Amino acid sequence: MPNPKNEIRRSSYVLFFPLLFIMLLFEIIHIPAAVAPYRPDFLATLLIFFVTIDPKRINIGLTWISGLLLDLLSGAPIGSNALVLSAQLCLILVYFKNFVHFMVWQQMLAIGSVNLLCPIAVYWICHIIGQASYTTYFLWQAFVTMLLWPVFVLLYKFLWSFFRVSSFSTKSENDL
Repeated sequence: MPNPKNEIRRSSYVLFFPLLFIMLLFEIIHIPAAVAPYRPDFLATLLIFFVTIDPKRINIGLTWISGLLLDLLSGAPIGSNALVLSAQLCLILVYFKNFVHFMVWQQMLAIGSVNLLCPIAVYWICHIIGQASYTTYFLWQAFVTMLLWPVFVLLYKFLWSFFRVSSFSTKSENDL
C-alpha cells in the first residue's frame, strides 16, 4: 500500500486550464435554435466549482480573465461577461460563505438564483451601451444550469480525483 504522504499531487491548474478551454468551446459552439435557450452556463459552473474548492489558486482575477476571453470569442462587448462572471462569483463567495459545505440541493438553489440575476445584469449593461437585444432565454438557461449542477459537480469531482489534484488550501478531499 503506497504511503499517502509520498503520493504525488498535482496543482489545480493542471485540471482547470484544459477544462477552461473546453468550456469556452462549449459556450461559443453553434447549436440548433431549438436547443439554444436550454444551453447551461458551462463556464460559470466550472468557475464556481474551482473557486469554492481552491480559492487561493483560482480566484476572481482568473474569473475576470476567463470572462474577457469569452467576450473576445463571442463578440460581446468587452468586459460584460467578465463583469458578470466576477459578480456571480462574488455573490457566491460573499453571500454563501460555506457554499462548499452546502448540500447539493442548496447549492442548486444558490446557483439558480445567482444565474438568474447575472443575465439580467448583462442585459442591463448592454442596454446602457446601446447593444441590447431582449430575450427571455436566460430564464431557461438558469433553470437548466441549476438542474445540471449535480452532474457538473460529479464530473469535476471525478476529474479532480482521477488526476490527483491537490488544493492549495487546507481543505481535505473529504470536503469535496
